[in-house]
Amino acid sequence: MTVRQNDSSSFSPSQPIYMPPIPRRAHELLPSSEPSSHEQVRTLSPAAELPSDIAARIPLNEWSGTAVSGGYQEDWSLRVSKVWGLDFHSVTMEQTLRLIDDIIRVRKPTYAVTANLNYAMLCHQSKRLSEFTQRAGLVLCDGMPILWRSRWNKVKLPERVAGADLIYRLAERSQQHGHRIYLYGAAEGVAEKTARVLEKLYPGCKIVGHRCPPFRPLSESEMRQEIDSIRQTAPDILLIALGQPKGEFWIEDHLQHLQVPLCIQLGASFDFVAGTAKRAPKIFQRTGLEWLYRTLTDPKRLAPRYLRNTLFLMKSVQSDLIAALDSKK
Repeated sequence: MTVRQNDSSSFSPSQPIYMPPIPRRAHELLPSSEPSSHEQVRTLSPAAELPSDIAARIPLNEWSGTAVSGGYQEDWSLRVSKVWGLDFHSVTMEQTLRLIDDIIRVRKPTYAVTANLNYAMLCHQSKRLSEFTQRAGLVLCDGMPILWRSRWNKVKLPERVAGADLIYRLAERSQQHGHRIYLYGAAEGVAEKTARVLEKLYPGCKIVGHRCPPFRPLSESEMRQEIDSIRQTAPDILLIALGQPKGEFWIEDHLQHLQVPLCIQLGASFDFVAGTAKRAPKIFQRTGLEWLYRTLTDPKRLAPRYLRNTLFLMKSVQSDLIAALDSKK
């Protein structure tokens, strides 16, 4: 997977970009294991082989030959599990956080995807979204149906890495390592309240900015001002809540202009943190019934969406069963 390189030559921020210090190394290392022949792997090599100034210019996802030694502190071998057309990285939450530490250190703009059942359905409907996902630096499992389906694969996904949980862990990481976070999107006032809640929960975490853009198409000059205002705060992580797939396409259009090491579209996570929406209790999350709880709390908006998700799930499982039966013939 290779991140698309957009032309940013015509854009320049009004102020120099501040580069934050390199965060401390995570002490734990990934468990080492030799991948079997059927496993897909993507390897990120240690930092020692290249000077940091050279490493910073190497795209995150050019993972071939000696060019992959782009400043990474750990030797990453990311196994991939394909579920309903999407390649998910087989990582835990803790491994995800350590990989994000390395992504920030390398400082080459990329993005992560938190994909659930609805996201998988949208990828089947949109070639652009599917190709966007293929180029992602990290594709995380954010749905129990995807986690359960991966149990049929030789490479299994270890756990759900939900965006609604990740936002808290990133704030905690900011508190510990000084990562700079910018919040962009959601309804008026939600990003600001999200920032206040996270700063209260994790004193010292660095929320360097927040912004709710107008709910209308922006002119070119307005968009340049939006990007410029984000860049001036020099975030390490840009968290986006613009809805699916609007948020993903926004990242694709502006990734290289932003020059932020990591962008992540987190959907309703801002609302959960701010308290403008209530997340399902743990029992609903663990049993894969979070969709049911959310439907009951907002049936007019969410019932049609989850009906479409259910139909997509039934068709996908049917296709899996047919393929399994054909393979045994």
